[in-house]
Amino acid sequence: MKKFKLLLLVSLFPIIGFAQENRPHECKADEMMKKHFERHPESKAEYENFEKFTKDFVKKMESNKTPLNKKVNNPTYIIPVVFHVYGESQSNVKVNYQKVVDLLQQINLNFNGINTDSNTIDSYFQPIRSTLSIEFRLAKIDPTGKATSGVVFHPFKSGYGNGGGYDAQIGADAWDNTKYMNVYIQNDLYANKDLYQSGVAWYPDSYMSSVNTARVVYNGRYIYDAAGTVASNEFSDTFTHEFGHWLNLQHTFNVLCSTANPGNDGDGVADTPVENNSSGLGCTTGNNCLGQKVNVENYMGYNGSAGCYKMFTNGQVNRMLAALNHPSRINLWQPANLAATGVANTPPKLTLSNSTFTENLNNNGAVSLDGTVASAPKSTITLNGATFAVPNGTTLTAGTHFNSSLPAGQTATIAVTSPTTATLTINGAATSHSKSQVLNSSITFLNPAITGGVTSLGSTPSLALTFSYKDPYKIVTGTPLESYANPSPTTVTTNSGAPWKYFIINPELSDDAGYGAWYYGANQLKLETYWKGLVCGVGTRNISLIPSCTTISNANNIGYPTNTPGQLDVYTPTYTTWSGQTAYVGFRNQFEGYNINGYFKLNVGANGSGYSVTEFAYNTQPYGSITTPCALPLSSLSTSDVDTTNSETSIYPNPVSDVLNIKTKGKVQSISVYDRSGRKMNAKVIGDKVDVKHFLSGTYLIDIETSLGKSSQKFIKK
Repeated sequence: MKKFKLLLLVSLFPIIGFAQENRPHECKADEMMKKHFERHPESKAEYENFEKFTKDFVKKMESNKTPLNKKVNNPTYIIPVVFHVYGESQSNVKVNYQKVVDLLQQINLNFNGINTDSNTIDSYFQPIRSTLSIEFRLAKIDPTGKATSGVVFHPFKSGYGNGGGYDAQIGADAWDNTKYMNVYIQNDLYANKDLYQSGVAWYPDSYMSSVNTARVVYNGRYIYDAAGTVASNEFSDTFTHEFGHWLNLQHTFNVLCSTANPGNDGDGVADTPVENNSSGLGCTTGNNCLGQKVNVENYMGYNGSAGCYKMFTNGQVNRMLAALNHPSRINLWQPANLAATGVANTPPKLTLSNSTFTENLNNNGAVSLDGTVASAPKSTITLNGATFAVPNGTTLTAGTHFNSSLPAGQTATIAVTSPTTATLTINGAATSHSKSQVLNSSITFLNPAITGGVTSLGSTPSLALTFSYKDPYKIVTGTPLESYANPSPTTVTTNSGAPWKYFIINPELSDDAGYGAWYYGANQLKLETYWKGLVCGVGTRNISLIPSCTTISNANNIGYPTNTPGQLDVYTPTYTTWSGQTAYVGFRNQFEGYNINGYFKLNVGANGSGYSVTEFAYNTQPYGSITTPCALPLSSLSTSDVDTTNSETSIYPNPVSDVLNIKTKGKVQSISVYDRSGRKMNAKVIGDKVDVKHFLSGTYLIDIETSLGKSSQKFIKK
């Protein structure tokens, strides 16, 4: 994309550079560990001491003919894991419980060397290829002793990949690091609007575990999908790369190849050939500066995006075995902790398939398992070594068989389906719901529900449930802003005298909110989007002119730019529709991981002499439509009806604070609300009521069409 602009502005707005590359960005484990060591010298000292331990550990192990991996009392290491998922949609990719289950299974296959492509490993490296007998399992008991699914959904949040500035938030969300491996799934790892960063992790560190910041952070857009393409799932093996860091593996290119220092193994592993650079060779085998063959299939290189991650080496497995004995890792796989977290080979007495419920896309307080609009969400309850005391088909009675603490407006139904299973259904809608509400709830079984009473369930007679909600959808309007660093209103005009103007819209957008007005040359105007889409003519890069009172939705054709000079065009010698026009440009962006629709208002000079961007608007509703302003004579209206063919319709109260009521003798057929500029509002209509509590204070027009006719009335939002 636009190269000269980057050179000029990269020091002021580094975010601009990130949006230029529509591909996964590399892991920042080395960078983040360096920052951590600078902030915590004691951690660096521990790391250096543990490197000495690791070398001695590996040396002793290699002196044995049988790898230590096969000599431990229990040949399988089990690690309890909790996933924290921030937003059930990330870059419009659904992240749900089943995907986490499938992902963890894939990681386990990779570590144990039974991945589907393990039989295609380069024969040159087969002799040093090794596997780790380890299994990462979702926790089934939470820190309070309640049954859990091991996957917790939170409202959309960013920044947990940073090496500082977020520790308090991370620690507050974390489960005890000495008992659980914590994995965080976020779309924007560094809170910099770069949605293409894949993942990051930290090496074993006692300080981090003591303050609950030890972690792996990964981008949900790259999560493994059993139904996905082979190429996308090959790249998802990058998650295995991050788990490798968590077990103290470094990048294979940690110290680059040098003929002056040929004996430096770089990554602390003797049998991984050093590499010339970190860019990777893809899946094409090549040699390093010493003439050694490079292990392009190694999980700790940078070849995942090419789809060739396949193996660890003997040396890497030995190093991971040492890491499992680090003070911050050793308690995780001890038998007592496996029992306490519910991941021992003998399962806990009570388990739950799904424990987190998120508000569905109807935005009405009802919940689902993954944020979609579906029937009431269901979760399977399973008893192990215990049975229900009621017949199959019985619906348990609240207060008799169980007690619950659920959000007001929501209830639980538990239907027994076999002596050892039941289905939990969450019904109703929360009476109070917003993004700030993350409610930890529970269901506790009572003696009449369980044969022999709840003592048969041991110390875990309760289910842990988490509920998260969304803010009310709204239409956001405004004028262009200068930059992320200076988000103040700015004039956006481009012409021959001012050929380039960068601007942003609302920084709350989860994708890059930056754009650029660009006078590309005589008779050629472009709008830089940094890979984001605009409404364009089918099969062209021509930005469509959208008139007033026109709806923009998912039905519109969205065009995307290519590298310079392939940005989208406002005006060219062969596309002159915009000459001298004031109209709208439809755009596609993201809000909290979902695609949303919006528009810019453009004033374009005659013959492509330049243009200005004067305003923007977007709908926060996922996939929701938005209508460009209509020319409505709101300023001339009084609080009485105007242009009325129906005198039997009225509204109250007026002024209104939250809900506007419609009184009519006819049947309501449609309702539309507009602000003073004629912009159609995103009003939630339920029967004869209109929810306006999220509107800004001011005057609005409501159009009501009933079976008796039409009525347009003005109302005031207090």
